[in-house]
Amino acid sequence: MHYGDHALSAAAADDPGTYLNLPSYDPWYRAPEGWEAEKPGTVLKIRQHAYNMTPIPIANVKDTFQVLFRSTNSQENATWGVTTVFIPKKSHCDGVSNCTQAIVSYQLPYDTSCLDASPSFGLQWGEPYGEIGQSLGRGWWVSVPDFEGPLASYGASIVAGFITIDSIRAVIKVAASEYGLQNARAGLWGYSNGASATEAAVEFAPKYAPELKLAGAAIGGLTPSLISSGPLLGGTQVAGLLVQGIIGVTSQYPEQRKYIVSRLKPEGPYNATEFFWASYMSGWQSLLYYSYVNVFEYFIGGKADLETPELSAMFLREGTLGYFGLPNTTIFMYHAIEDDMTPIEETDGVVKRFCDQGANILYHRNQWGGHNDELTNGRQRSLDFFGHIFDGTTVLDVPATGCQTVDLKFMQDPSKPIA
Repeated sequence: MHYGDHALSAAAADDPGTYLNLPSYDPWYRAPEGWEAEKPGTVLKIRQHAYNMTPIPIANVKDTFQVLFRSTNSQENATWGVTTVFIPKKSHCDGVSNCTQAIVSYQLPYDTSCLDASPSFGLQWGEPYGEIGQSLGRGWWVSVPDFEGPLASYGASIVAGFITIDSIRAVIKVAASEYGLQNARAGLWGYSNGASATEAAVEFAPKYAPELKLAGAAIGGLTPSLISSGPLLGGTQVAGLLVQGIIGVTSQYPEQRKYIVSRLKPEGPYNATEFFWASYMSGWQSLLYYSYVNVFEYFIGGKADLETPELSAMFLREGTLGYFGLPNTTIFMYHAIEDDMTPIEETDGVVKRFCDQGANILYHRNQWGGHNDELTNGRQRSLDFFGHIFDGTTVLDVPATGCQTVDLKFMQDPSKPIA
């Protein structure tokens, strides 16, 4: 999946003064002095009224703010992150005392190693799928973290999981200190690469943030293994994801990045300069540019250059989900049986591994459509899942304990609005 390419067009805005600057040029998008000494989840900065609300085409939003917070990178050293929070026109807790405000931490798949294509910047021009507006329409706050972090580490699940958790910690603190909401509670939602961040977060949370009591998580189109799925992308319509992933993951591993650079061809039709152009592209732009390109042609030794023990260990560490820890929150997992980007058998394995250890999961295996189809087909069920965990509705039959796997055949009726 990908995020729209309007994220790089700030200079073309009619009135650029009303919009945030690109993150790489935005003075606010920097950690303050001494930030490394703070604990993960500490609020470092708040930007109130972050977006110009007059032209924003996201439904049901009243206001926005952004939070910059301390977090942890893939080497378990200090880093920081940013999240953008959308406040609904009619909040779940408006006029209600002692209310538990629901917050959806929405991990938008932006699929790029370009910092300037991060959601905190691009969402000024709207959202790609409508899921933020639909969540706001139910009265829930929505927090959208730049979960790839300040290095735009696309594909690096460890830093993505930590930043996602710390974004929730930070937003809950701001909800209390700035908005008087003392009982906010968060659920997580992610599809495709957003699912990887979400899944890593729920695995890390019990040990990394034991004080954080998550309401639940909706995880769709998961890629549990970069080792098996990554090579399948080369030469396909989505080959750009492989280029972005190599750049993104190695941003967390300097020695592996040096090796990659040393093995790229210096000249010819497939050269190092063209390979790293991806780091200036949005996810959508890179999909177009590298479509059907044999990515291994960029390397002197071809595919073998990406199969060294050091790189294999890196991709195994970053991209093998289901082994970091056991989630202690309710999960709705959904996946297309005919997913053409990430085999369902791998998600089956993750679900089985968790369920054998006592997890609480509702798992939908959809017989209709592929990877991109399930993004839409799973949307209403995901919203209904959050209705279950936040509001107590029973549209979706979620088991109280244990696991339930359901094979279904569902295609979202395009004439029926999702809400």
